[in-house]
Amino acid sequence: MWTLGKKKQLKSLGIDIGSKAIKIVELSKQKDRIILENYGGLKLSGVKKESFQYFDKRTLLPSSKNISLAIKAILEEAKIETTEVIFSLPDFSTFFTSFNLPPMTAKELGDAVNFESKKHIPIPFNEVVLDWQLIGDINEKEGNNKILVMAISKSLISEYKKIAEECSLTLLSLEAEVMGLKRAIVGKENDTLCLVETGCQSTTISIIDHGFLLISVSFEVGGKDCTYSISEALNIDLHKAEEIKMNLGLKNTDNKVIGALTPILNIILQKVKQVINDFEKGEIKVKKIILAGGSANMPGLLDYLKANFQGLDIKVGNAFENVFYPNELKPMVPELSTTFSIALGEALKKFE
Repeated sequence: MWTLGKKKQLKSLGIDIGSKAIKIVELSKQKDRIILENYGGLKLSGVKKESFQYFDKRTLLPSSKNISLAIKAILEEAKIETTEVIFSLPDFSTFFTSFNLPPMTAKELGDAVNFESKKHIPIPFNEVVLDWQLIGDINEKEGNNKILVMAISKSLISEYKKIAEECSLTLLSLEAEVMGLKRAIVGKENDTLCLVETGCQSTTISIIDHGFLLISVSFEVGGKDCTYSISEALNIDLHKAEEIKMNLGLKNTDNKVIGALTPILNIILQKVKQVINDFEKGEIKVKKIILAGGSANMPGLLDYLKANFQGLDIKVGNAFENVFYPNELKPMVPELSTTFSIALGEALKKFE
């Protein structure tokens, strides 16, 4: 479609709704170029009780009214006009499982996945919506078909639809955070890798092989635990502790700070080792570790992991590596990449 002699740009909006922050990224696509049009966010204090999520029975539900108000404020402040949106879902609100199916045709696969999923999902089947993907090529005559299944609560989906309506947005899709993160950071990597995302509330460890998600495990240890530990060790307020964590981290000369951070980081380290070791009981070996999330840029963290995973390529992911952005943003890209990577990944989904 042409308007006033100019080609209409294809734009996309990705929104990452976390427990402590909401991040929005607007992208456009011009031929083969992905361009950052705009971004914005709103962050709650990581050290206070306020949250954009709350528990209802077994399900972590979004605080719809607060989220809607926050999204509308960000859209208005950033002057974002794109209305078609893709939301991320917290990984710990999505149930992941995988299994093998015998050889069959693509036509038979859907019914077989639904039947087999009932054996693996511990939630009443009538309360969830299934999303699934075939890992690799379909095997119609020999070999197994490996399936990754994601089960999402219907009540959770309903709340996200409500949020989109309240914000006058058209909801195109919902997907687990790890899928957006994988799209933004891993891209077309052909290696087998471990993606470690450490956010404020939790850490998610995922194994990805040639672009396919094989394993995803989330647990309740994150950046906030490091902050609390520093605060207690130095007897300082939480805001000052957060500054020390992100400005000096493990490169701090105060042994009390190192002593406060190490036990928390060791919990994450041991969990990463466990996930990798469990995966490597098969024939495939992990070649690299990619860090993401708000704590990925903590000084000294990369060296700490390299010392504990010798032989593996370890780096902080760059979600903006293949995205064009204004030169004045260049100094901010390392921080933007770790904090806005999920929102960026969701925005990229429309261009697949």
